[in-house]
Amino acid sequence: MTLTTTSVSQFIHFNIKKVWLEDINKDYDNLDLLKESSLQSAFYSHLRRRIGDDFLAKNNLKLFPEYSIGKQKADLAIVVIDPDKAKDYPLRDCVTEVISVIEMKHKDKYVSEKHFNDDVTKTLSYIKKSTFDTMYYLAFIREMYFNPDEVTNWVTSKQALKARGKLTEMYSYGDLKTDKMVWHVIEH
Repeated sequence: MTLTTTSVSQFIHFNIKKVWLEDINKDYDNLDLLKESSLQSAFYSHLRRRIGDDFLAKNNLKLFPEYSIGKQKADLAIVVIDPDKAKDYPLRDCVTEVISVIEMKHKDKYVSEKHFNDDVTKTLSYIKKSTFDTMYYLAFIREMYFNPDEVTNWVTSKQALKARGKLTEMYSYGDLKTDKMVWHVIEH
């Protein structure tokens, strides 16, 4: 039985948050995430494992890294394809629905905030242009320590209003009080 797009999206949403809060958190603590590319690889691997090959196959779902959206590339997209169409057309032309798009950053304290803000802007542009009922995610690790009361979201209040119901912000930073990385999820 194939699920509705809404229930597929909800299942994927649930698992994306679990990957962030449980798997990526653990990978980070185990020193498995050197740079952004290792974050992207780990996220793909954990998400595919959590969703499961059977669920992916039954719902014609594919996980595509570096998925083209206009002239830009998303770090990871979960899409629905038409397998019948794939017999005659390039795979990129067989996407019938984009379920989720994830942009990721893993940067140390010496890197400008501009890199993170650029991904926020990029993701908001995806939302504005979207022709699908897609959920968008920002997954940011910032290896910088803050007092928890000084931490603000990467997405501003004004931006959150534009993305209402379509954007989930997942972020991690160092907590000066506990000397540990903290992991948060905020749904806008």
